[in-house]
Amino acid sequence: MTAHADVQHGEHSTRSIESILKAIGLPLAIVIAAAIWFARTPDNLSIEGHKALALFGGVFILYLTEAIPLAIASLLVVPAAVLSGITNVQTALEGFAASPVYLIVGAFILATGMVKTRLAERITYLILARIGTAPIRITFGVMLVNIVLAFLVPSSTARTAILLPECLSILAIFGCGARSPFAINLLLTLTMTNATIGAGVLTATVPNPVTVAFVAKSSGHTITYAEWLLFGFPPALMMTLFAWWFIQRVFRPEFSEGLGKVDETIQENLAKMGRTTSAEWRALAVFLMVTLLWATQGVTKLDTTVVCLLGACLLFLPRFGVIDWNDASKGVSWQVLLVAGGGVSLGDILMKTGAANWLASSIFHALGLAGASALVVIVVVIFIVQFMHVIFVGTTAMATALLPIILAMAGTAGVSPVALALPAGMIIGGYPLLMFYNTLPSILVYGTGKLRVEDFPKVGIVICIVACLLYSICAATWWQWLGLF
Repeated sequence: MTAHADVQHGEHSTRSIESILKAIGLPLAIVIAAAIWFARTPDNLSIEGHKALALFGGVFILYLTEAIPLAIASLLVVPAAVLSGITNVQTALEGFAASPVYLIVGAFILATGMVKTRLAERITYLILARIGTAPIRITFGVMLVNIVLAFLVPSSTARTAILLPECLSILAIFGCGARSPFAINLLLTLTMTNATIGAGVLTATVPNPVTVAFVAKSSGHTITYAEWLLFGFPPALMMTLFAWWFIQRVFRPEFSEGLGKVDETIQENLAKMGRTTSAEWRALAVFLMVTLLWATQGVTKLDTTVVCLLGACLLFLPRFGVIDWNDASKGVSWQVLLVAGGGVSLGDILMKTGAANWLASSIFHALGLAGASALVVIVVVIFIVQFMHVIFVGTTAMATALLPIILAMAGTAGVSPVALALPAGMIIGGYPLLMFYNTLPSILVYGTGKLRVEDFPKVGIVICIVACLLYSICAATWWQWLGLF
């Protein structure tokens, strides 16, 4: 069987599995919810908590199978919670008004400005032009671009969309055929370093602000942009460098020398863009202002979301702005916002009714963690969270479904909620590397036809294991020394 036929077979099998999951998802969700609803209420759980568990079971299955759109599954939380008597409509809607949801809105709008003005694209070409044309230098350059764009473009999908055409152009110039090691290397570097560095920047991926929201509800402390950078960026940078290095070892490029045509193509693209435009300078000025205010929150006391929304609004000002509402409406992922809002509401309901505590206690004792040290609890939970990526498509739904339970487990284990939820949130957002269907960026690179299904776990498993160990050590030692908890 040819490589192309293998890819087609893999895609066909994936579509078949997705069709089956969607077909059984809704009836399975109803059965699971009904089974929990009609089961005997545990002695140490309230009636409202029991109903909340039934709601969680049904929505969890809908998230896993995507039997109905994720946004609709999240909206379903509100009428289901109210009509079943779990809570009132004001409480059920609180998640949609949560600060992280509006932080995501502002981040998407900022990203739209960076993309429309082509500032992000210009930065990409400038870095690639300076790094060199040898394959190992090109992959290193792609990693560097991902690091820079994590600050400028708060969307992993948008970052991939910016870089993917350039990567495919480079592969075409090199004449990479089927199963080219360089092609596999470059595309895996693109999607995996994009993901890993995202764990280190608060606005780089949606699970990060979702984590902040749940930690704030549990501990009363809202992690700022600067704090997230202080605690999250060093391990994310280390893992990004490690991911790049490991991919180079597993898929060694078949070319050792660079090609002048690659440099010529990049220079031509830069020349076509012309001089840096006024719109680019204005977009850059807004971003630098937002970044400065985020970095000085300890002095200004300005909220992260307020600063982000201020920057987003400046992009619309007459004569100064660089986008209009049509641009913004296309750039904002409304599905992501609804999934985040509904997920936060569901998590809040689980925590307030005691359902999260009951579920966490049950899991805690089932795993035999009673009496275990904080380090053991952190390691076990982080590894479980990491390999839950295999059954989740998308990280936002995963974060909203799992973080309330993780926070409740922290209380059961006597571990700081920040020490357990922060590394878990970073693992959820930054390390969906086990399968190609885990995130849209991975699906995009897989869709080029140059990768096989097995290419992802071949490098992803090792990267994820190292990440789990590193973040566990950070939570148990370094972050505590820095005074996070």
